[in-house]
Amino acid sequence: MDARTTRANREFNNLFRLGDELYHHVAARMGLSDSAFDILYALDDLGDGCLQKDVCAASGMTKQTVNTSVHKLERAGIVELRVERGRGTHLHLTRSGRELVAACIRPVVEAEEAAFAAMSPEECEALLRLSRAYLELLRAQVEALPYPEKG
Repeated sequence: MDARTTRANREFNNLFRLGDELYHHVAARMGLSDSAFDILYALDDLGDGCLQKDVCAASGMTKQTVNTSVHKLERAGIVELRVERGRGTHLHLTRSGRELVAACIRPVVEAEEAAFAAMSPEECEALLRLSRAYLELLRAQVEALPYPEKG
């Protein structure tokens, strides 16, 4: 690869890392672990009563991590687990959970939306379009990697 490509890759990866650090810092300042923050963020987005597997998909966390963190949130009185409509485990915010989401998650969502609102519509669309394009190109490259055989 040429120097421009190497520099762009490093800068993009650094920006991604800085974004992760920013959310880690926010979660810590809100008094939440990263996984609790991500679960509550997903619950706010997906809606009360969503399936635990949907939280996994929305957050990118493993089933085991979500399960462990959900049980901690349950013991803290933030969420309730219910089996309803089939086999899946549904997550419901308690009154304390709704108050926590209002105090700790909604302000972050509003800050994210304000950041997009500060950009022009063209800048927003360009960011989204280019992010989608990069992800599709990266996915194709990663799928073509020579993965070792599983034995």
